[in-house]
Amino acid sequence: MTSQPQTSTPPSASPQWHRIQKRHTLAAIVYFLYGVFYLLGAQYLTSMRMAERGMPQASLFFIIGGVITVLFPLLIYSRFALGLSLWWHRQEQRKTLCISFTLLLGCLVLLRVLALLRGGLYTKTPLHTAALIVAMITATCLIWAGLSRPAWVTRDSQGPT
Repeated sequence: MTSQPQTSTPPSASPQWHRIQKRHTLAAIVYFLYGVFYLLGAQYLTSMRMAERGMPQASLFFIIGGVITVLFPLLIYSRFALGLSLWWHRQEQRKTLCISFTLLLGCLVLLRVLALLRGGLYTKTPLHTAALIVAMITATCLIWAGLSRPAWVTRDSQGPT
């Protein structure tokens, strides 16, 4: 038998669902602009021939960057989450841990911000300073959207399914 969520109204009808969707929409737009900014920065560095020293095929990185720039905002907008389902015998409930893709991505961008701050690269050129500012805004939006949804979803269990 299938288990039913504890909420009585469908998620699409609640105002909280609309608030969460607005946050994810904003985060998807900001991440798309972040990706475009970094693709333009990579084009600038490639045109200056700075990137040829360490990259044998720069076009591969542009293809991967383009796919990430298009794919990741779609996953953010759809509120993609990885689910880990746990079943407790004593409580007769199934609990699912939802690991938000948006939150994970926000933490990775935050690590990039910390690396830029620690390395002091943001003081080299205005492009590096702009990269730090854009990364900080992106990390803030992603974490803000990622924290807006509950991490645990509890479902009544009829038995192991």
